[in-house]
Amino acid sequence: MADRGNVETLQDNTARTLQGALIQPFEELTIQRAMTLFPTALGLLPGCQGLPSDDFLANLLTGRRSFLAYIRRGFGRDFKNFENYALQKVRTSPAVRARLLNAVGSDEQLLELLAELLRNGVLAQRLAGLTRAGEGFLYMLMRASSSGSCKCSNCGAEMVSQSAPWWAGQRCVLGEAESRFVDRVLYDVLAVSLIPLMFGGGWSRRIQAADSLASLCDAGAHPFRHWLALVQRAYRAKDLTALATRAGLDSQFPDSHLQRCGRGEMLTVDTITSVTARLRAPDTLRTQGMHARALAFTIDFLVAADSSQEPLTWSEAQAVVAARVRQLATDLWLSISKSVRPVPPQHLEPEPLK
Repeated sequence: MADRGNVETLQDNTARTLQGALIQPFEELTIQRAMTLFPTALGLLPGCQGLPSDDFLANLLTGRRSFLAYIRRGFGRDFKNFENYALQKVRTSPAVRARLLNAVGSDEQLLELLAELLRNGVLAQRLAGLTRAGEGFLYMLMRASSSGSCKCSNCGAEMVSQSAPWWAGQRCVLGEAESRFVDRVLYDVLAVSLIPLMFGGGWSRRIQAADSLASLCDAGAHPFRHWLALVQRAYRAKDLTALATRAGLDSQFPDSHLQRCGRGEMLTVDTITSVTARLRAPDTLRTQGMHARALAFTIDFLVAADSSQEPLTWSEAQAVVAARVRQLATDLWLSISKSVRPVPPQHLEPEPLK
């Protein structure tokens, strides 16, 4: 038993060392005004420099306010029973334990691990650490993959852009930390979109994936409305009222809820899940819905962080984010393709919103 305990301790220490190596610290940020859609996500106050809260990652990845809120949501009404089970306050009946197991996909080891972490008071902290490590890995991978050099065959000019000059050419004034934060969030979203295609998809699919992401920020509508248009198309619904009916939302949300989301009211994970529930293969659209939330977060932050005399409007910030997504994708293609020269994403015309 002692040897087993030593092995488990060594494994745990190794895992923590690896996790610590992957975590990339965020820089201190300053916002000039409160964010509107995500007012509390970063835990920052206007004019006060500070580190962003880990909870903003929980919000973007799960749609919940915090990692603990995500666990609460997962167990639902049985969260108190889970606490009692973890803290061993009362005897857990077989029926309750079966429900707890069902909440974690019938994974005995996962249930026991979550219970142990809660018992030790580190559940939210450990989830945050794992998420930070995963995000850090994606960010390092994308930054390294995009930092190559590709010279123009005609004039010899460098075709891979540099961050500072690019941002200096935009109609906004951001500090270096703030512009790097925007880039980092967009790198993460691009990574989630493109990594599944890096080894199995051709150039056309990779370019299309990047352009589909950027098109959620195209002019004429809020990212949430662009996403709802994709869902409309999947249901072959002529408008949002028809979409609400075909998606079976009449008993859950009035059709006006989708109208408000299309105009920029928060698109929640519950709405994303519910509006796609009747589709045969909803996963792609659900992922795109989470992308729309992440892009809206980035636009919201850009508006809040801009220190111009005439701050950016939402639509102006949305245009900047759309251009930045396409630029980062182009830099990625140019960096990793020395002999293969795909058509850059910005040369593709997005499908107009109907």
